[in-house]
Amino acid sequence: MRLGLDGRVAIVTGAGSGIGASVARALALEGSAIVAADLHEDGIEPPADCAGRWLAVPGDVATPSGAERVVDIAVETFGRVDVLVACAGVYETGTLEDVDEKVWDRVHDVNLRGSYLCARAAIAEMAKRGYGRVILFSSIAAQTGGGVAAGPAYVAAKAGIIGLTRSLAQKAGPLGITVNCVAPGVIDTPMTEVMGPEVKQDVVSKVPMRRTGSPDDVAFVVAMLASEPAGYLSGTHLDVNGGLHMT
Repeated sequence: MRLGLDGRVAIVTGAGSGIGASVARALALEGSAIVAADLHEDGIEPPADCAGRWLAVPGDVATPSGAERVVDIAVETFGRVDVLVACAGVYETGTLEDVDEKVWDRVHDVNLRGSYLCARAAIAEMAKRGYGRVILFSSIAAQTGGGVAAGPAYVAAKAGIIGLTRSLAQKAGPLGITVNCVAPGVIDTPMTEVMGPEVKQDVVSKVPMRRTGSPDDVAFVVAMLASEPAGYLSGTHLDVNGGLHMT
């Protein structure tokens, strides 16, 4: 089955490393033009054969102006926006006592507020053409309460993404736009290095697949949600955790 991504225009936030980088590469290799956004432009590397179809954009998508700027650049450069993957996020492992208002606000600003701002800006542009795919990022932590290491600010923000996904799906559906979210488990990225090898090995022993996930495992699911055939899948979250948590 062809995904129908050839010639599409996709914005991927958090594209500088980890899952975001793998998602951007996967969509590019399917033929999409990519606007790869990250707080820092360094490290946003395009695949070798994507010249002319890849634009790195530095900026903070947790602000209205930052989110709108990324969408504006996509339209100015490639003419439209077909896909948004809001992958930018920050992790927090603090205890209840450690998480002060500053930590709480930053985690929610990037993970939840930033996802909303990017989705709002992208949906407004997608609505002009009656087509769009929006993919947000939750986490297994939203369903388990934090599991191994995630703190309360991160858990709450990622749980909010699931509710945001459902709300946006209801409002964007009549415009021809699907909205879904992905909930990764323990994936081998810089974000999970904080767990340490012993803790990670203990988690792996509980995963039915007996391994941690790779960013490419998640990128495959995102590409499916971004595809043209996935036009009747909306308002849901898909777990990518090797069976560690089943809903």
